[in-house]
Amino acid sequence: MNSSFRSIFVAGACASLLVLGAWQSRDVAAASPSTDPAYAPEVPAEPGQLRMRATAAKALASDDIAGDMRTPSGALSFQTTSLSAGKAAAAGVAPERVRVRLEVNGALIDHEIDYASGTMIVRTVERVVIDEADRAVLRSFQNELGRALSDQGDMQRMPKSKDFLWRLAEMYSEVPLGRKFAPEWVVRRDDATKIEPSAPTLPEPRLPFARDTGKGLEVVAAACAERSGGGFTNLRDIANVCDDDVAFTRSSSHDYCPAHGYSAKSVRYGCSASSCAGRCGAGCGVADGVGAWYQDCLDHDVCNRDHNSQLGACGDEFNEAADDYAFGSISCYTTCG
Repeated sequence: MNSSFRSIFVAGACASLLVLGAWQSRDVAAASPSTDPAYAPEVPAEPGQLRMRATAAKALASDDIAGDMRTPSGALSFQTTSLSAGKAAAAGVAPERVRVRLEVNGALIDHEIDYASGTMIVRTVERVVIDEADRAVLRSFQNELGRALSDQGDMQRMPKSKDFLWRLAEMYSEVPLGRKFAPEWVVRRDDATKIEPSAPTLPEPRLPFARDTGKGLEVVAAACAERSGGGFTNLRDIANVCDDDVAFTRSSSHDYCPAHGYSAKSVRYGCSASSCAGRCGAGCGVADGVGAWYQDCLDHDVCNRDHNSQLGACGDEFNEAADDYAFGSISCYTTCG
């Protein structure tokens, strides 16, 4: 997982300038006028072979599942564990916490959601950096898991184990390339009571860009006004995002340093918008709109699609949307229409 990512940064200075020049060109193209800010097409997911099975803790029946998936870009496995009062939760009983272990191309990522405190904790033992193959596998996982769960019946009544796994699949379908996981990442629902002081966070590293001086490209690390968004605004409370016959617009903000600082503009969102802008997850999903629809996810969508990339400069928007993926109310169970 890490070797391919490291290889990107060991290229020579000439190769770096060419890449940076191309990146700048994409930004210029992305800034051109468009009828819909979320105009960049979604990259098609690779096909995957998903196998899913129920699990049981000894003799106790459980809602937990496990399985694996193979794609042309690699493999993924998953397992859920539902807990109440520190013990395995019985089938049909809403658990207090759910744990999910994902193994993506050999790298382990553990997740635990606590519904009472409104926290999700993501843990890794070894250094995990998302490369192109990992992103392709995770994008396929969103499709294959969503299709499998939809085929099983009413997604509105899924047990928490399947619900949390599906939410993670939606979140990771938009994980930025080069995303580095800290040993522990604590995500708190923005409207939840803080149970402990937040640890100080370092600003996102600024990417250099290249400008044409007339005598060749010059790498510039320009100053940029970075700001954090974040919130827990359900777009379904503002408009019927599930109606694909009505165009809804609202303000969306993001930064893309150093190309531009924190700025806002009016964008389309909802089922009628390109690729279901505002839905938490790549595109409209296999269930045609089912998902959480939140402001932070809209900001992340607009950042990605304005700049035609999932590169790390939209990583802060991804972080801000994490609580919406994990805790957001699900809308459009009857799909867009």
